[in-house]
Amino acid sequence: MDYTAPPELVATMIQVGESKARLPIKDLIIRGFYSGALLGLATTFAVTIMVQTKIPILGALVFPWGFVAIVLFGMELVTGNFALLPAAMMAGRIRWNRIIKNWLWVYLANFLGCAVIAFLISYSLTNGGTIPEPNPVSQKIIEIAQAKSTAVKAMGLTGFVLFLVRGILCNWLVCLGVMFGMVSKSVTGKILGCWLPIMVFVALGFEHIVVNMFFLTEGVMLGAPISASDIVFWDFLPVTLGNIIGGAFFVGALFYLTHNQKEQLRSPQPIEPMLESTSLNR
Repeated sequence: MDYTAPPELVATMIQVGESKARLPIKDLIIRGFYSGALLGLATTFAVTIMVQTKIPILGALVFPWGFVAIVLFGMELVTGNFALLPAAMMAGRIRWNRIIKNWLWVYLANFLGCAVIAFLISYSLTNGGTIPEPNPVSQKIIEIAQAKSTAVKAMGLTGFVLFLVRGILCNWLVCLGVMFGMVSKSVTGKILGCWLPIMVFVALGFEHIVVNMFFLTEGVMLGAPISASDIVFWDFLPVTLGNIIGGAFFVGALFYLTHNQKEQLRSPQPIEPMLESTSLNR
């Protein structure tokens, strides 16, 4: 059957989380880089569609292709790992040191992928720096980057808490997308399952740390007046904390607490064959 029942789903989540925690640094960097680059491309495509059509929901509709590619190609996205690795730890498969190692390396690799693709896209959008004024797509990216940094700073504590909450809501949906990718055993089912929650988080304006890495890096490259402290303290910090809470607690912990069956964990299925069929990010 093209369906994984919840207890089996949690067993799979634990096994995939353990496997990700044991990946060598080389693989974390390469796969994390790819995820950041893919989301940067998907974000630019979504903004372009929004600007051209003036229909924001269309941008949300097309954005999830980047996330689907990450899932199907088995890349590493830190937001998905915020849910998978804590579940493996709760099952006694890994310790905190492996979680921190994975999160830090994937976080840095995601940022590197975003930075590289931001440079290439900024070069393209400005025709190699020959266009003095930003075109409509560039201007929209600059506006979004400022809304995610200097505008938050202007709100003070309220803005910080707002982005923390939006980060929680965002990664709750993103990690549900990860779980949808594991529920189905077919490529079509994985694509459709992943697509819906990712489209929802974009349409509702929630905050995803890797997407924001791209927006803010690209915005600065296009000339947005944003400082490093605006980026780190008023965006990266609250959004990262929110994404951790949304993934680790609302998906990883709660799924584990309600659907874990210890008798399944005593005889787990092999990790590697399972990863081939559930190639997950996150």
